[in-house]
Amino acid sequence: MGNKEIYKAEMVGGTHGLTCIFPRLRDIVNYEEQRRVPEQGYPRFIPHPFVVAVQEKHRKEGYEVIAIQTLEAASFVHSNYFDAQTREHSEIKVGNNGKERYGLIYVSKEYAKSARDSVTNVGVILNSRKAQRILENSASGKKSDDLPYLLSKLEAGSSPELTFLFTSGMAAIYSVVSGFLKKETGAVVIGNAYVDTLKLFKNLPIRFPYNPTIFIESGSQIHVPDSASIVFLEIPTNPLLKVENLASIVQQAHAKGAVVIVDSTIASPFHFSPFDFDVDIIIHSTSKSLSGKNNHIGGVLFVNPQNPELAKKILPFPFEMDDDERIVLSENLRSFPERIKKMAENTEKIVEYLMSNSSVAKVYYPTGLKNGNGHVVSFELINDSFETAEVFYDNCTIRIKGPSMGFEKTMLMPYSLITHYHDNNVTLAEMGLKRYLMRLSVGTEDQDAIIRDLASGFSAISAQ
Repeated sequence: MGNKEIYKAEMVGGTHGLTCIFPRLRDIVNYEEQRRVPEQGYPRFIPHPFVVAVQEKHRKEGYEVIAIQTLEAASFVHSNYFDAQTREHSEIKVGNNGKERYGLIYVSKEYAKSARDSVTNVGVILNSRKAQRILENSASGKKSDDLPYLLSKLEAGSSPELTFLFTSGMAAIYSVVSGFLKKETGAVVIGNAYVDTLKLFKNLPIRFPYNPTIFIESGSQIHVPDSASIVFLEIPTNPLLKVENLASIVQQAHAKGAVVIVDSTIASPFHFSPFDFDVDIIIHSTSKSLSGKNNHIGGVLFVNPQNPELAKKILPFPFEMDDDERIVLSENLRSFPERIKKMAENTEKIVEYLMSNSSVAKVYYPTGLKNGNGHVVSFELINDSFETAEVFYDNCTIRIKGPSMGFEKTMLMPYSLITHYHDNNVTLAEMGLKRYLMRLSVGTEDQDAIIRDLASGFSAISAQ
């Protein structure tokens, strides 16, 4: 760890880009092993240089400092998510340069990893645009007040008055779970979910008096217990892209008095409308296809207008989206309808190609959506080994290789290697994941060009 090399990686999205490119598979291994780490990358895992600079301004001997988007978010997460020991060995301070106010968590170095992991799980780290304003002592632009209307217009059945903007998709999830998970009750999570979502639902019952979360595999017999206060699922699931019988799940959950929360980030409002099934709450990471430019971070939460009283339990204030992020998202949304349609059309063609490719063992692509079936497809290689994955990945000429999805350009991600690197084979098997599963987020480029890029990797496998 002491010999860790920091290098400047190519970023996608400019100064405030969210994804760094890992050209070779071993670049990911070196990052996960902390041998060679990019100075900038996916911001919840690799703090942006602006954020690092803000934290350096507040350095204190014997402590690590973590900068948080707001003081209120820092206090809430510290009290309501940190484990008891980390909470005992940390404290909250306010940062204020006269124009910007933010939170600081000082934590003893032996508990720093626990604190960082918790902050990452709930998505409240100081974002790069606010950090830049702090460093430059500048003010934010005039925020976009019409953003709730623009987003609600896309999400069928929603209302601008019941549309809430968050600093990240995970902050939206954490806010709603904190509001609805009751003591002595628990949550049910159906199917695969994003890695930080899984950690959130695993950690809360360990740290606080909730019943252990019940995790149900996709396609299994679903039984919602009387003790459940929340049922959570992604549509489609990530990364195996399954679409559950939502009508049946909602009926069961409501009969038990539980709220149903759907993370519809992968589907986007273009491909799925959860309120058609009487879902209570919809969440999207606006950083993905809604933005499409890989230069914005945020989240949105919609409360079903049929149950407006649910909004009273939402906690938007500590986790509100940054004003400058609102401006960027408003601009990026203009191209969403045309962009997402083209991405879906391209994906249909890419899926046909993958299904007929002898180097592909299995293709995961959703069914049951609308306007096509989305812009994301996952696939297993014919041999689930590092050697085969390395040959494919390193020779594939898709330029953008790394985490995230929904960008207007095609992105290739070795999903399990990045998100579950430290999980053993038994844990991966329980989730139904191959270690070298590939996830492709298809962009708006020419279909044949994307296929040629993929073919360069598959041809290298065939040549072995």
